[in-house]
Amino acid sequence: MRRILTFFLLICLLWTATLQAGAARIVYSFAGGTGKPRVALTFDDGPHPRYTPQILDILKEYGVSATFFVVGSNAENYPELLQRITAEGHELGNHTYNHFHVAKLSRKELIADIGACHQTLERLTGSGVQFFRPPEGVCTESVKEYCEEHGLTIVMWSVDTRDWAHTSVEDICQNVKENTKDGSIILMHDFIGKNSPTPAALRRIIPMLQELGFELVSVSQLLGEAE
Repeated sequence: MRRILTFFLLICLLWTATLQAGAARIVYSFAGGTGKPRVALTFDDGPHPRYTPQILDILKEYGVSATFFVVGSNAENYPELLQRITAEGHELGNHTYNHFHVAKLSRKELIADIGACHQTLERLTGSGVQFFRPPEGVCTESVKEYCEEHGLTIVMWSVDTRDWAHTSVEDICQNVKENTKDGSIILMHDFIGKNSPTPAALRRIIPMLQELGFELVSVSQLLGEAE
């Protein structure tokens, strides 16, 4: 009886973390019950000529995989960074081509913007993507419908580092330490204006989480879709 109750509670936990919009899957976090607690690092808006290489260097130093939600126009400008991301074992997600506010787009404009990013990533890397993150986390019905139709998982987050607001490194690290749990998806950015705190914060966050017993993985690894 106790085992049945434990299994039921686990199913309820996963259900609250993974929401369904029709057949469109929306993931905020995912505790897969693999034994060792896992979390996913994600980076939005890049690639950036200065910050993306710094972030990749840090990830490589610690042997950590991550997921980069790429803006198509930035990928066009820095294709060599896009290729470095995939060559070093990280995965890509679609973050639209122009990073417009999706709620202000017509359905036709939205489809064109998401589709243009997908085509750009496929052309530059030779493969498609399975994940989509809407700019600013604005998940409209049109976004859900598009992702349902194209088999894309919508990946949100459960820990917002607020690096985009130029939050101090100390506050970013404290936020991550206090709010990260098994299955957390952590939101960071590799394209921020001048004086981004992200690389310095990342250099402290990775060993901190590892010392707390977390394994840092890509989104597909977190969801159990890759190892």
